[in-house]
Amino acid sequence: MYVMIDTSERDTIALSLFDQTQKKEVRVNASNRELLQTIDSFFTSENLLPDAIDGIMVVVGEGSFTSTRLATTVANTFGYVQHIPLLALSKKQAEDPQSMISSLLEQPSDQYLSATYSGVPNLEKSI
Repeated sequence: MYVMIDTSERDTIALSLFDQTQKKEVRVNASNRELLQTIDSFFTSENLLPDAIDGIMVVVGEGSFTSTRLATTVANTFGYVQHIPLLALSKKQAEDPQSMISSLLEQPSDQYLSATYSGVPNLEKSI
């Protein structure tokens, strides 16, 4: 099974769990800080253990700086621990993640994702 993480929409976490023939999706209205809890709940509802994941895809290039950074950090950590490949996707590619499985499997399991952002981070202090 493969997982796709999409945090490109504000206050929405979209997850897909799929293989070549089937796909299950969940969209949760939640802040980006609830990403790990949302992933855990999704895995639990599907009776899925983390070691059953063969690769992770993450939507980058759209969404907030923090959401993108969190999604790539979670994927990189999970990939490191489980020794599985990772793949960064555009929003367009995420429409059909199953078509990207072969690209995912071509990635070495020790390669990490770099976040691509849709804009510059807003790090200024509000006055």
